[in-house]
Amino acid sequence: MGELFGIAFFKVFKAKSTELSEQRKWQHLIDVEIRTAGLLKAYLEPLDIICPPSDAEMTKQGMEQAHKWIDLAWKPLMEELAPWIREYAEMYRRSANGATDHHAIWHMVADHEEALLAFVEAERDGGIDSIEPLCSFLQQHLPY
Repeated sequence: MGELFGIAFFKVFKAKSTELSEQRKWQHLIDVEIRTAGLLKAYLEPLDIICPPSDAEMTKQGMEQAHKWIDLAWKPLMEELAPWIREYAEMYRRSANGATDHHAIWHMVADHEEALLAFVEAERDGGIDSIEPLCSFLQQHLPY
């Protein structure tokens, strides 16, 4: 469900953006969320855990959160996103490191959040190749 939130969240910013370079960055973020959702679905459904392709409540929440920050310029937006994403990255990494089973999927989820965080921090700090962590995640975690 968190990935559905993220997809909706990033789509709001992409739709608002008028700069092609920003639109490409938003699309990379969306692609990471879509890939993560697909990998989770492929892993969880054989365990009889239902993963719907959409969820109205998660979409609504993602859009509402995005609209709280929609008027921020790029750098202030990245400054807001960094600590917010860092909390999730740290939580998922702790969960991955403490997992007693399903290690691969836990680490993939942690990797995805860390890729998002690396992108946002690079953008915030003026990094040159901020998209690289997102591309690396997509190359490392191919669909099943």
